[in-house]
Amino acid sequence: MADDFSTDVAQDGDATVIHVRGEIDLATCERLRDAIEPHLGPAQTIVLDLSGVAFMDSSCMDLLVQARGRLTSDGGSLVLRNPSNSARLVLAASQAEDLIEADSEVHRPDSN
Repeated sequence: MADDFSTDVAQDGDATVIHVRGEIDLATCERLRDAIEPHLGPAQTIVLDLSGVAFMDSSCMDLLVQARGRLTSDGGSLVLRNPSNSARLVLAASQAEDLIEADSEVHRPDSN
């Protein structure tokens, strides 16, 4: 449900941290894009903290892959931090965990 979605943006050193809460699905994909796009630029690091994601489907995977591509082509990176179980399952099923850099706090679904 779109009403269950929110983002908060904070700076952590040189990285922009976007805390995502609620459901990531077709209804909220545009709002996630709106949170990410202002921070895309040369040598930027965007950290998506997915610990507050209650539900995630694959509808926004293209957005994440495109954001990663834009960032890495300009010397930056996209980091997924603390993905919830729902987010980890979608990343694994989409085989996107290898496309998107994950920080050291991320555990693959089969490592529990």
